[in-house]
Amino acid sequence: MEKVKSIKDIARMAGVSTATVSRVINQNGRFSKETEARVRRIIRETEYVPNMSAKGLRTSRTRVVGIIVPDITNPHFASLVLKLEINLFQRGYSCLICNTNESEKLERKHIQSLSAQNVSAIVLISGTRNYSELDTLPVIYVDRPSRSQKSSGVIIESDNEQGGYLATKELLEAGCRRIVILKCLGNDANQLARYTGFQRALTEYGLSEQEDMFVNLPEVSIENARSAISELLSQCIPFDGIMCTTDTIAAGALIALREHGLQVPRDVLITGFDDSQLAAACGPGITSVHQDVSKMAELATALLLEMICKKALPKTYYQLPVYLVTRASTQR
Repeated sequence: MEKVKSIKDIARMAGVSTATVSRVINQNGRFSKETEARVRRIIRETEYVPNMSAKGLRTSRTRVVGIIVPDITNPHFASLVLKLEINLFQRGYSCLICNTNESEKLERKHIQSLSAQNVSAIVLISGTRNYSELDTLPVIYVDRPSRSQKSSGVIIESDNEQGGYLATKELLEAGCRRIVILKCLGNDANQLARYTGFQRALTEYGLSEQEDMFVNLPEVSIENARSAISELLSQCIPFDGIMCTTDTIAAGALIALREHGLQVPRDVLITGFDDSQLAAACGPGITSVHQDVSKMAELATALLLEMICKKALPKTYYQLPVYLVTRASTQR
């Protein structure tokens, strides 16, 4: 494949005008799906990179999308950010990735900084509160909805309540009756929805919550989960199942059980949430709720481009289905 230097080369190779190539890259104006596919294939094969700075000067926007993530070390969030970055780059946008470490103060600073840099849009994975800087930008909340009632952005999330229900039902169907729920202390909507699903499953089986089975972690981490389960075991509190609201938490619980001489699934069953690589890698393999990260990223990218072009959207809330991936941690 020959080397290209400008959209003129792309246009010549695709057999279209430079204006058409520009419309495809900028996602505005009219062009057929066949033309778009041909232009994007040539861009991909030639590894052509649009001049973002020049475009920014012409449009006052930088063709850069800010992505705010609560914890980039979390396998689920890392996968989501990677897929977003790939999808956006293929459509001519670069990304500025900002990690908040679950800090609202740092989140606010990142939003102010991105706004000052004239980014084209912002993807928020951190479920932010309302900020005035977001009023003039296309905003999409992915994975976590906004905690603000005033938010005007688009929301894309998984059916977290159903996921919590499926994970808990798996334990109940396997015979567990004293189930620990490990969740994060924070009140983000995802954690609360998964907890609601947990409650629904217990109710279906005629069971009520047990206070000593409910554990709130100060933050999502392997160490916090390990410590929490170790504390329960040291207090001789009996349990036969653990429903974890993330795979990271499940990994920590698994470590604690091993340190106390207990085996999964012989002695205790475990479920996680996210179906991340961590769930598959942790022996014996953790049963986990699958979230369609690829679909999240694809949908977010498509909607962002529509919003950037000021096109009306059919709706502002999208909920994606989940399903349970069964592994050895629930198979006796």
